[in-house]
Amino acid sequence: MIEEEAIVISEIGEFAEVDIIRTKPCGLCGKTQGCGNSIWGKIFSFQKRKIQIKNKIHAKVGERVKLIIEENYLLKASLLLYGVPLVFLFSGMLAAEYFISIANDLIVFICGVLGFLIGIIILKFITVQNHTKLFSEAVLAKTD
Repeated sequence: MIEEEAIVISEIGEFAEVDIIRTKPCGLCGKTQGCGNSIWGKIFSFQKRKIQIKNKIHAKVGERVKLIIEENYLLKASLLLYGVPLVFLFSGMLAAEYFISIANDLIVFICGVLGFLIGIIILKFITVQNHTKLFSEAVLAKTD
């Protein structure tokens, strides 16, 4: 289980909006609040976003809670994050190799890069549309 500390921002019916308090630095610059210097940070813009989670523990606004996620869910999210662009990269290369009659290495490379960019755009669309759904696997718990 992976645990992150969060603070309850608001209550909406049976849901609580939480903001994750990052305590571990990213390693690039040592900041903990998502500076966005990494390549994924620039693409996906790590702005603070409110996450709605079912409030089974009846946490109040301003209360610190734990956000718990299973490791296998993190593995699935990582496969989505890295797998989609790579599948499109190889698909673009294969499409160029087999369907373009004058395909030389440069054309295959360019089609691979285009496929990779299409994969990034699709991944960005998926994460923006399903941001709250992506966190539906998380569970709130009281802090110690």
